[in-house]
Amino acid sequence: MEKRKGKGLWQKMALSGAAAAIVYSLHVIIGGALWDGYSHVRQTISELTGNGAPDAGMLKIFTVIYGILALVFSVSVYMLFLKYKVHKWALTGAALLILMEFTSLVGYNLFPLEDGGAVLTAGNLMHLAVTAIVALSAIGAIFAISFGLLKTEYFRSIGMLSLFCAVVVTISGIATPVVLNNGMAIAGLVERINIFTLQLWLFALSLFLFNAKLPKKSALDLERMGLIDVYRQSGR
Repeated sequence: MEKRKGKGLWQKMALSGAAAAIVYSLHVIIGGALWDGYSHVRQTISELTGNGAPDAGMLKIFTVIYGILALVFSVSVYMLFLKYKVHKWALTGAALLILMEFTSLVGYNLFPLEDGGAVLTAGNLMHLAVTAIVALSAIGAIFAISFGLLKTEYFRSIGMLSLFCAVVVTISGIATPVVLNNGMAIAGLVERINIFTLQLWLFALSLFLFNAKLPKKSALDLERMGLIDVYRQSGR
């Protein structure tokens, strides 16, 4: 890749992904520390901001900031993929990423978990519906982006990491409801494998795009533009 003189707006905005992952991690760490007796292995992350949680009000500030940063990042991913002319699969995945982050930002704030999810209220049903949309769009986004990046020169290394994360997110995403429905005391642990794998991917993709350089135009691209023919004729 050739060296660029400076980074554009969307490339700078890509750092919002890394910032979002840090903010999300802080909300989980701080929330667990403030809640006396909270178990990161047994309890889900949604319980930290659920109705009746001891520090839900303060922690929701973190989740709103996270949601805004993650949504900005997803838009920057789409714009940069357009700019770098990545494979169409990656563009489709970026669109799904925007859907996921928008649904997460709006849905979880409108329908927080009630009573730790123990009672099947209307609010909890909506919370589950939001979770289903977020989970499916997240899996679709990571797989599509990974396939697209693997087919795009200069992006194959981050494509491999994306594919690995997609597999982990899928397996842990399937395991989470199974563990919850069977009353196993490791629901929080399984969920954290799922969500923090996603945050790791956001962080890595964010830094990769921030540091990415525009690829040189290939001879094929130049020939399509007619520049090679012009050069040849001028040299005669």
